Amino acid sequence: MLETPLIFTCKEKQLVAIEHSPDKLNQKSTQGVLIVVGGPQTRVGSHRLFVQLARALAEQGYYALRFDYSGAGDSEGAISQFTDIQDDIAAALALFRQQQPQLTEIYLWGLCDAASAILLHLAENKQNTVSGLVLVNPWVRQASTQAKTYLKSYYVKRLLSKSFWGKLIRGNVKPTKALSDICTFQQQSKTSPVAGSFVDNMYIGLRHFAGNVTVLLSECDLTAEEFKLLMVENTSWRTISTQENIKIHTIAQANHTFSEVKCKDRLITETLNAIKSLK
Repeated sequence: MLETPLIFTCKEKQLVAIEHSPDKLNQKSTQGVLIVVGGPQTRVGSHRLFVQLARALAEQGYYALRFDYSGAGDSEGAISQFTDIQDDIAAALALFRQQQPQLTEIYLWGLCDAASAILLHLAENKQNTVSGLVLVNPWVRQASTQAKTYLKSYYVKRLLSKSFWGKLIRGNVKPTKALSDICTFQQQSKTSPVAGSFVDNMYIGLRHFAGNVTVLLSECDLTAEEFKLLMVENTSWRTISTQENIKIHTIAQANHTFSEVKCKDRLITETLNAIKSLK
């Protein structure tokens, strides 16, 4: 396996990337995976997740490219929000194709708000040449869905937890504070989503994408729970999630960043399976 550091430019800023190449360079692969980083992250990833994922992809014969977007890690500029890195993604794709012109299939992979950024990129670039997507725990944070998710997946579990009642009896939990939070979330759950939000633009990107999409969700993650809730409550998202080109899988016992080795290994396996199925 060959790992090559690269520098490329986006809006007069120098960005840093690492390309992972398969061992058999005499038979160059035509498939590659661009790993988009979510914030606040670098190209390394939590628990070195992106490094290990890229190496696993290269070992299986795929090219992989991971990069720091503007202001993150070693890249120049002020730190960017995930809603503002669409040009960075386009520049990284151009770099990938320049480095490996034989690539005929490029897949975009993103975790959390990087998955969201990928769909925002597609919303702005409808005439794209991307072959498939792997979206992990997409970030769809809205006041109403966040409140409903916390009420259903956090507070209900706390009330059913022995440790919670033990802390309450010992005085380690303030009942008035917990009740106040519940009342606040109850009010927020009744608010209407803001029209024209980034979540709406994510939907536009997904709707216009003709390739195959694999969504991987952690079982033990509020971000994933909020995405599931969106799939249930929003008619447009519910309808599009049933399309044949979109597959949704849940990884058991996994948290948001797959910190446990067995969950990380499962994520990598699911990613490889997804890319094979996206051919």
